Amino acid sequence: MKIATALAIASLTLASTATAATFESGDWGTARVGHACHVFTTRAARHTSGALVLTFYQNGYNASFGYNYQPWPGETEAPWGEDDYPALAFDDETSWLGDEMFKDDSAGGYGMYLTGGMLPDLITSVRKANRAVDVMLERSSPNEVAALGKFSPEGFEPALQKAGEWCAFDPNNLPSS
Repeated sequence: MKIATALAIASLTLASTATAATFESGDWGTARVGHACHVFTTRAARHTSGALVLTFYQNGYNASFGYNYQPWPGETEAPWGEDDYPALAFDDETSWLGDEMFKDDSAGGYGMYLTGGMLPDLITSVRKANRAVDVMLERSSPNEVAALGKFSPEGFEPALQKAGEWCAFDPNNLPSS
């Protein structure tokens, strides 16, 4: 699945006055657009709709992480309800990091985003994962966990290092923003 790659290419096309560069490694890619570096998934498991995206600005400030959900054809609403909560798992082990995420149903699309300051913990968790990073919903009714996306960690480290090189930050020592 190359949704994230298409999104990155589209943003590069629209950024006519910004310098742009791309890099791919395994199932992850990096794009630099202006003063921002985006590290994103380029492939996902079947039945996944969306991409994982980490964004870093120059020197690593204001870094963020989100799951950008892409609606299926004919889908007109967010895939979650008001009482559903984000969940993350690494190699099938549910992580407390899902408790630090919030849903966003804005006009620009649907997403789940990590609260500020938790990115170093997320980076460590993806680095330690051997098989999968799962994005899920804890549904209040009918009290179940629903999978939204399954992503491979393969290629994450080189893509992250390239972002650090291009946007002048150390992924192991992000600044407080």
